[in-house]
Amino acid sequence: MANAAPSAKPELDGESERFGEPPRDLPAWQPPQLDPRADVLVEPIDLALPRMRKRFLDVADAVLGEDPNFISPLRMERMKFLDTGKNPSLRALDIQAFIATRNGELVGRITAHVDRAYNEYHGVNVGWFGFFDSVDERAVAHALLDKAVRWVKERGATQIIGPNNFTTNHQTGLLVENFARPATVEMTYNASYYEALVTSYGFGKAKDLLAYWIDVSPGLADPKMKRFHEVSEKVKARYGLTIRGARMADFEREVALLFRLYNDTWLKNWGFVPVNEAEFRQIASDLKQIVVDELVLIVEDREGKPVAFSVTLPNVNEIMPKNGRLFPFAWWKLLTGMKRIKTARLFVLGVTPGHRKHGVEAMLCIETALRANRLGYNSGEIGWTLEDNLLVNRAVESFGGRLDRRYRLFGLDL
Repeated sequence: MANAAPSAKPELDGESERFGEPPRDLPAWQPPQLDPRADVLVEPIDLALPRMRKRFLDVADAVLGEDPNFISPLRMERMKFLDTGKNPSLRALDIQAFIATRNGELVGRITAHVDRAYNEYHGVNVGWFGFFDSVDERAVAHALLDKAVRWVKERGATQIIGPNNFTTNHQTGLLVENFARPATVEMTYNASYYEALVTSYGFGKAKDLLAYWIDVSPGLADPKMKRFHEVSEKVKARYGLTIRGARMADFEREVALLFRLYNDTWLKNWGFVPVNEAEFRQIASDLKQIVVDELVLIVEDREGKPVAFSVTLPNVNEIMPKNGRLFPFAWWKLLTGMKRIKTARLFVLGVTPGHRKHGVEAMLCIETALRANRLGYNSGEIGWTLEDNLLVNRAVESFGGRLDRRYRLFGLDL
């Protein structure tokens, strides 16, 4: 998702703790002594220029291209997303990108940014870093991180947190557990040594994001799934709830409904900033090509009012070209390969405040699992979720989700 002009800051209550506390006790920034002998050149680049965006994207391939589990994001999509001159999702952000070279060879990259909407909405002054990639050398990583820290500090930031590409509505977090397979759709991937590079500069943990894995192939033959399906049916009857799939034939109306639900249900999640409708529609349009209507679920009450939703995406990374380029031949593989996909990712889930703690979260999860099973998906990822979003995490764990991956946001007190 993408940031928008801020609305009023929400009043927090005791329930808010379940949806993520702001990072506290971040380590204080201690400016490091950078090695002048490292011969690392870090230079700013303008992402509004196509040739600079291409060079920026080339860095990830140069650093991670030999990693068998790295799948380069689609070049054409990333070129569009990173266009700071045209992407409406980035209008509330001040962004500076940097690349690192040694003897003309690409060895790293990073972005530094200030999200004005986030700071106004949450009443803070936070800076961020994102799109961090580096060869396994502290001299390179420290030079990049130092540029980002100093850039946001010069603009008044009192904290820096990352990696965030560019907001929590986009790809976020550094993978710190389980590097045994590629990332699922719209999740990040990095080499295992990245964590040591970031922490050696001085960054400490700010927040963990959790990803669960679940095997849905047994369906109702699994006792846990059967029991939760029975509980789900009781929840429906007790509260007069029904679940339906999205009506893709009425795409515009459904997107408007999901837009309202998304902002209403994510209001108190740490890191969240409301999206505006134009940006939400752009994101929905980008995802339309891979969305399966039966896996976009909307919960309605007795009066037909929507009260909760979830969106699950086929894991298109299974059939994506490793180099991120569709042409000249990979576009056909992608176009014809959707039916061969066997995994999915529960991408986003939200429940309106009045229907939380009623079992609706678990109801959406089990319904998704059973539908995915019927559609031929045998397993998938649920996440990310905030480590302190206990309501959702307990629901996922209770019907068979196992913690599979951990993504970490790091921070410094400036």
